[in-house]
Amino acid sequence: MSDSEKKELTGFPSVDEPWLKYYTQKDLQLQTPECTVFKNIYEKNKDYPNDIAINYYGNKISYSNLFAEVDACSKTLRFIGIKKGDCVNLCTAGVPEAIYVVLACSRVGAIANFINPLFSKEQMIDRINDTEAEWILILDAMYGYIKEALPKTCIKKVVIIPSTNSVPPVASKLLYLKSNARKILKNRKVGNQEYISWKEFIEAGRLYTGVIDIPYERDVATVMVYSSGSTGASKGILLTNDGINAFILAYQAEGYSDMAYRRGLTFLQMIPVWFSTGIVYSVLMPLANGFSVILEPRFSKESFAKDLKKHKPQLTLTATSLWLYLVNNRIKIDFSKMEYPITGGEKILPQDEKRINEYLKDMGCKKRFYKGYGMCELGSEITGTTDVANYSDKTGGCGYPMLNVNVSAFNIDTDEELEYGQHGEIRVCSPARMKGYYKNPEATAAFFKKDSQGRVWGCTGDIGYVDEDGEVFILGRAADHYKRENGEIIYLFDIEELILKDEAVYQCKVIDSQINGKTVLGGHIVLKDGNDGSVLKRIDSNLKANLQDYMIPKYYKIRTSMPVHSNGKRDTGALKIDTEGLIEL
Repeated sequence: MSDSEKKELTGFPSVDEPWLKYYTQKDLQLQTPECTVFKNIYEKNKDYPNDIAINYYGNKISYSNLFAEVDACSKTLRFIGIKKGDCVNLCTAGVPEAIYVVLACSRVGAIANFINPLFSKEQMIDRINDTEAEWILILDAMYGYIKEALPKTCIKKVVIIPSTNSVPPVASKLLYLKSNARKILKNRKVGNQEYISWKEFIEAGRLYTGVIDIPYERDVATVMVYSSGSTGASKGILLTNDGINAFILAYQAEGYSDMAYRRGLTFLQMIPVWFSTGIVYSVLMPLANGFSVILEPRFSKESFAKDLKKHKPQLTLTATSLWLYLVNNRIKIDFSKMEYPITGGEKILPQDEKRINEYLKDMGCKKRFYKGYGMCELGSEITGTTDVANYSDKTGGCGYPMLNVNVSAFNIDTDEELEYGQHGEIRVCSPARMKGYYKNPEATAAFFKKDSQGRVWGCTGDIGYVDEDGEVFILGRAADHYKRENGEIIYLFDIEELILKDEAVYQCKVIDSQINGKTVLGGHIVLKDGNDGSVLKRIDSNLKANLQDYMIPKYYKIRTSMPVHSNGKRDTGALKIDTEGLIEL
């Protein structure tokens, strides 16, 4: 950007949209197809019937076979009476059958509702009963998570999917894969609920001879995932055909990615399908681009390493903690074919990014580590780093907005947009945004804000800023703070940033606890090899030289690692209750 162009900037990201310089004129003229997600994927692949759509434990499912399976599943949904707007509940991992159901729901106008198997029993009961649905499809390996909740739900028909249904017999024996489906189906009637096998479910549709596809309508929900529920009851997030197709469109833009122009790339799906990043980014987007999706139903460090070694995929997206597992253990993997090693979901520290890049280079990867920022309510990814010629990846940044996405920082109290570099709540205007929270208009109204121009902004709850190049920087969660008696907001990530500047510190998390009615701060720290607790005095001294007394931790805990949730994100709640081995200075 020339000096004359810079002088013309208004200073407000949403007006200037400085990230547009990365896109071509052709990109800006791209139009989101007005059709269902299924139709979008079908039209892009119908002329390549023999290309591999899904690879599941060696079972290579072609696009023609994928469409045939979706056709059979769609007929069953019609036969059992599923109508437009009905929910079809799913409690499953990344298996081919789950993909068939999602695409079939898109065809018939239903909503594929992913019940998070990690929810509590009470959460499962409430979320299922909200749907008033009679049907649920459960992967046999997930049955134990939901078994106790089922009798207290509205469900009348339970379809059990064998984990090995789409696995070649030889592979099942070699991998020692076993299905619990037969054992579960011994009791065909449990209370008021009837149990059915996947095979019986699909065969029922053979009797259906009517119309399958509903006429296309705008803003029809087709997938539902859930918020975490960490700050209240989990909320159903309704994603529409149009929103998902808008997300897919971004990967056809030359200014964001060249992936859309290269059929046959292999994408390792690692994020669980009950998150939007798992189903939209890691399955539907790759399929729409003619990729071969390697499905991995197990979210674990070990399965990630094993899949990378076996399949040598060209793309994958997973949590930073899984990448760091490879780095910390120096696991030898041939990354010479890897073109897009991607992370997202939580802030990545500059030192971690550097270590991962060094590891990837040592293992033969010719590309750098890609970062993204996203949110389920906004369709999945919002920003990302790329290889566009005039773009320079910045340390600490998480890329620039996707095609047709607008991002800026706002003052939380006044809703006024902030200028470049000013810290505020990151808000996003995106065509991929959710329709709303399921049966929760109050929460929907609180999440979205409309400005004077009629633009609808999603309030992410993240604090950050946008620079003059359109790079977005995320500093931390707005909720990651404590309020002083005088009402002043203190962000804990500001304290962490100073601690992390110490050369001995690898990771850290500052938490606030209430002790005797007062807020007390504590610092949980993972040190680099060769350091011990003696560095705490230096850290404490540095904090006292730069911060007010009320921002100084009163105790520390030296840890060997940070606890993480099963989704790969850091578990702050576990830190708050971990009171053993605290060091007071």
